[in-house]
Amino acid sequence: MQSMLTNKTAKALALGTLTALSSVTAQADDQQLLDTLLKNGTITPAQHSELTGQQVAEKQAEAKKVAEPKGSDVLVKFGKKGFRVETADEKFKFKIGGRMHVDATFNANDKDFDQRGTEGVEVRRARLAVSGVLWHDYKYKAQFDFADNDLAIKDLFVKYTGFDWFNITVGNQKQAISLELQNSSNDMPFTERSLVSSLTVPMFDRAIGLRIDSSGKNWSTQLGFYGDNIGKNGIQVNDEGWGVSSRVTFAPIMTKKHILHVGASAGYRATSDEGTTLKYKYETTHMSNLYFTNAKVTDVDGVTLADVEAAYMFGSFSVQAEYAHTWIEREGMGGVDFGAYYVQAAWTLTGESRNYKGSYGKFKRLKPANEFSWSKGTWGAVELATRFDGNDLNSGDIQGGEEHAVTVALNWYLNQNVRLMADYRYAFDVTNSAVKDVNGSEIDGGTHDFTFRTQLTF
Repeated sequence: MQSMLTNKTAKALALGTLTALSSVTAQADDQQLLDTLLKNGTITPAQHSELTGQQVAEKQAEAKKVAEPKGSDVLVKFGKKGFRVETADEKFKFKIGGRMHVDATFNANDKDFDQRGTEGVEVRRARLAVSGVLWHDYKYKAQFDFADNDLAIKDLFVKYTGFDWFNITVGNQKQAISLELQNSSNDMPFTERSLVSSLTVPMFDRAIGLRIDSSGKNWSTQLGFYGDNIGKNGIQVNDEGWGVSSRVTFAPIMTKKHILHVGASAGYRATSDEGTTLKYKYETTHMSNLYFTNAKVTDVDGVTLADVEAAYMFGSFSVQAEYAHTWIEREGMGGVDFGAYYVQAAWTLTGESRNYKGSYGKFKRLKPANEFSWSKGTWGAVELATRFDGNDLNSGDIQGGEEHAVTVALNWYLNQNVRLMADYRYAFDVTNSAVKDVNGSEIDGGTHDFTFRTQLTF
């Protein structure tokens, strides 16, 4: 009994001594004291071990307390998602991102036509963007393109996400039309969009407006009201018009490797000026200045566009299709209508699946399972894609031409930020085109275009 009391007394004495010394001595001195007490026999080896463990635990707890960020603490991150700064409570976020698309294009037989295409190299896109969050509920984005030594404002909006069932976005943004138009140029398996874009881009690309959207895990719906675009997409007007568009998507099958997507969108845009002129056209490559289909519609009063879309993915294989039709009302004359479509397929030879966001109703960039590394013997991801598309810009007194094309693409994803792309496009069955054979007759064959791209995104 006396021995037990002695042990308890010694232990209490040691603890009391440590507590007293903790405010005036370093932790190393505490450990030296414990060692001295053990050497003098004041405490037993078991007590020494227990007290040392308590001391280590107290050090770890204190370090963790100091290291844990507080709500207002600022965290700085830099990686594959760009440069990011945010507070620990995530109420405020700031990110710098961007993209660089450098292209080289070549045409194998434009000498057969009465108009020659431009070949060479160009910076297709050179964008910087800032985005983030303010007070948790406000998201913002400002994106600028510096390609061609010029400045173009792409996205410039703020989005409120504080409501339970819907969000509100105000500013320059993509209108709610078309799966292909919603997908980022960073994420497409081809260097350029299909012939469907000859209908969607002139009036239904980005515009300043207000959009309301709601979504779940596998569905999305958007409704937007818009004025004009910051850059007018080639529209010749004095006063801006107005427009409304809506898009709905649903994925009845949605797993990581199995997707079934369906969607539809529609829009209407009215012009405010009499004599508004619209240009519907498609360039063989972005820098060729060669347009097999090119329709100039004058005295436009209003434009209606309807679009249906579908996509299916199983493992590393996917297919996607879209059809768009537009009706154009004209002042004092009959209306005209145009149509366009595409069907595309993609196969990842290295086995990865495309990424799909059901709450947005669109596909995101493919992520390689293993990044390219010469030293490790890993090669990233390789994707093979093909597309068949067509448009018809002939209607009434407008003969803008008709065109069909097949595109084959080979893409090498070195990592999540760098991609090398090679496209071959063959345009054929071209009729009523302003471009003729060198002898002045209708184009008999087709055109062979090659595009090579180096893409960097962050």
